[in-house]
Amino acid sequence: MFVEISYLIGEKETVLIESLSKPRLIARTRMNEGGKNNTSILEMSSHNGTHVDTPLHVIPDGLGITDLDINDYIFEKPVIIKCQKNDLERITAEDLKKYEDKIEKCDFLMVYTGFSGYRMTDSERFIHKSPGFSLDGGEFIAKKSNIRGIMVDCLGIENIPEGRASGFATHKVILGSGRKIIAVEDGNLAPVVDKEIKRVFVIPLRVVGSEASPVTVIAEL
Repeated sequence: MFVEISYLIGEKETVLIESLSKPRLIARTRMNEGGKNNTSILEMSSHNGTHVDTPLHVIPDGLGITDLDINDYIFEKPVIIKCQKNDLERITAEDLKKYEDKIEKCDFLMVYTGFSGYRMTDSERFIHKSPGFSLDGGEFIAKKSNIRGIMVDCLGIENIPEGRASGFATHKVILGSGRKIIAVEDGNLAPVVDKEIKRVFVIPLRVVGSEASPVTVIAEL
């Protein structure tokens, strides 16, 4: 069985920090207006909705979307853990150590905080009060060479407004670990909590030179 664990892309469906514009589907030709087909142009940020950050996002010479092989986006040993967090709370190394036996065997770590429950009901709270990894939580992940990817159900792997103020220190710790690693943000993990996940497929737009991309993420149960 396959389950989509990413959000749909749309002006109503996408939640973004204010400095990024929401996606727009611009009609170019329409058959009901005399056109020979329906054709649209899609405008959106590379950090739109559920998206993947590569090292290039915060590391000047880091690997970008197409520097990674397509196999780098397929995970055979995913693990999901529950780490309930409220406004601006941190996912710490201490939190992660509780699941260390599982984490040491996984290649893709999904952290369900439950904060995604506010995504559509209180989007301002979801954006500005979002939890994220602490610096020591990021260091914990960076030291686990088996981990090739992480995914969270909050806006970012660190609170975005705070991250901007700190120069995205936690992003740099995780994505600057010197190995192939990706971070999927704003994921929809609720459908797979407490499920046995066999594989995860992270499917980006393979845009040359890009540091990030919206993604469709599929879990095989």
